[in-house]
Amino acid sequence: MFEKDSPIKKKKKICLLGASFETGNLGVSALTESSIKVILNRWPDAEITLLGSGYVPREHCISLSGKEICVKTLPIRFCKNIFLRYHFLWFAFYGLLVRVLPTLRLKNAVADRNPNFKVLYETDLVADITGGDSFSNIYGFRRFFLGFLHKWLVIFLRKKFVLLPQTYGPFKGNITRAMARYILRRASEIYSRDRESVEYVKDLLDSNKEDGKIQFAPDVAFVLDSRKPDDFDASPLSQISKDVTVVGLNVSGLLFNGGYTGDNMFGLKTDYRTLVRDVIKMLLKEEEVVVLLIPHVFPPAGCEVESDPKACLKIYEQLKQIYPGRIFLVEGEYDQCEIKYVIGLCDFFIGSRMHSCIAALSQGIPVVGLAYSKKFRGVFETVDADDFVVDMRRSELKQILMTTGSAFEQRRITAEQLKNTIPEIKSKVLNMLQDLL
Repeated sequence: MFEKDSPIKKKKKICLLGASFETGNLGVSALTESSIKVILNRWPDAEITLLGSGYVPREHCISLSGKEICVKTLPIRFCKNIFLRYHFLWFAFYGLLVRVLPTLRLKNAVADRNPNFKVLYETDLVADITGGDSFSNIYGFRRFFLGFLHKWLVIFLRKKFVLLPQTYGPFKGNITRAMARYILRRASEIYSRDRESVEYVKDLLDSNKEDGKIQFAPDVAFVLDSRKPDDFDASPLSQISKDVTVVGLNVSGLLFNGGYTGDNMFGLKTDYRTLVRDVIKMLLKEEEVVVLLIPHVFPPAGCEVESDPKACLKIYEQLKQIYPGRIFLVEGEYDQCEIKYVIGLCDFFIGSRMHSCIAALSQGIPVVGLAYSKKFRGVFETVDADDFVVDMRRSELKQILMTTGSAFEQRRITAEQLKNTIPEIKSKVLNMLQDLL
């Protein structure tokens, strides 16, 4: 007698929204790769598509824990060329058709006519991370609105929709709050990477009705792999005495240039360029310290306002003659895993890009976060290091220097604390989706 064949297990099809490897912002890339890692930890054979990523459909391959993983990218465009088959209007049109057609056979026939739409039509789950902090209007209403349309499309197609750990808000204005409320109410699970956002979302919604849906979970980038770059020249650092303390300093091009508007867009209380120079001068008063300038955003041509390498280079050129052999610059372009390796060479770290700070914290390196939004403090609270976040919107230069100096003096104690807390944080991240069906 022959045994019945066991049914073939269907692969889970998952779309990852608000994630990309193509922005040049290694924080976004770190979130993308780490989200893929978390999804595959839950569903090892899942087919993953980066939805709304890039300009043309293609495939992107990464080395994840020593294994090559390839994911498809599927843009959702808002350009003038409405005849692109992956234009938002086509997705909305086909979505309307499958909503109104009476039979599954007709719905499937419509989906078959557009392979781009079919990917979203057949997906089992859409997980959204919105670049970590863009579910807000701090970067302007346009970015928020385009992100809203992506989310609305998923909801319109009645797909299971999960919001991965990110920062929520602020949502300024009645219209923005109403749009955010619409999305949040229709998500099946809401994960927040900081406890302040948990309360913020509960206040925005009716917390009694949504009890249990809104949960705290650490930032997914804590589980990002570190990988040594093939072409990284570490010889200048290798020649330094072992007794020397290497301080990594991430300089944000966006803050260096005053934000997208160029006029102190984020309302910092002190001049950022002056702050960076004064932090370096304070650190280099200690004879055993050297400073390594580390960029974390490598934007495409035309986005120089965000360029960390150019900001780092300007600081380096200003100070290299004053501190010969004591200030170094990371040159070249790296991906999210490679820059994490470079950050891992430091004994202490100061960052204005939050995910540069997470790259350090996740490797047990004490960090000072130079914050321009509320997202920093919530993430640092995850590892009980919120005392070493300075909000540049509220703190004067003197206070920032004092906090930085104090954190530097306590770096060995902090490193021991991180050694105990980071493994638990990583475990929580990896197992975040275990209860999802």
